[in-house]
Amino acid sequence: MKSLQTIQKTFGVFKTLTKIGMILSFVWAGLAALGLIFGVIWYNGGSVVGLDQALMLDLTATGGLNEMIAVLLVDTVFALTDGILLAFALRYFKAELADGTPFTKRGADEILHLGIRNIVLPLVASILAAVVCQLFDQLHSAGRDWGNLSSLCTGIALILASIIFRYGAELEEQVK
Repeated sequence: MKSLQTIQKTFGVFKTLTKIGMILSFVWAGLAALGLIFGVIWYNGGSVVGLDQALMLDLTATGGLNEMIAVLLVDTVFALTDGILLAFALRYFKAELADGTPFTKRGADEILHLGIRNIVLPLVASILAAVVCQLFDQLHSAGRDWGNLSSLCTGIALILASIIFRYGAELEEQVK
């Protein structure tokens, strides 16, 4: 049973880290959206928080309004996607800790769904980002890697883990 206690402590740590990551992702999405709103106001000659357009244009030199909108919209989309994925992971960790073991059918289903979402959501975010860049006539949002190989590999690993957890749940069921 010492191994199970180690697993539970590890899942508790990952639950905490996931919660922090989720909060930071949603904060980043909010800041990017706020920056987008402020940027549009500044580009149209308005003033926000007492800062005038000339100062803000000097501080945030970009290729123009279209580039700024595209970059901030893409950042918002990716940050929201990351936050949503982390929220699903947090839900799994909470359920696993409540069950006391990863070897339950419900837990196996949860991690299977998490694996599928980990494959699909980043792909959808990349497609949305490409559409945004096309709409605003930008080749590619600056500074963002849109590769999905890591999320694909993680999703596959989670799906495989769900199969192992389901098998463990079946073994525990046979013992009872």
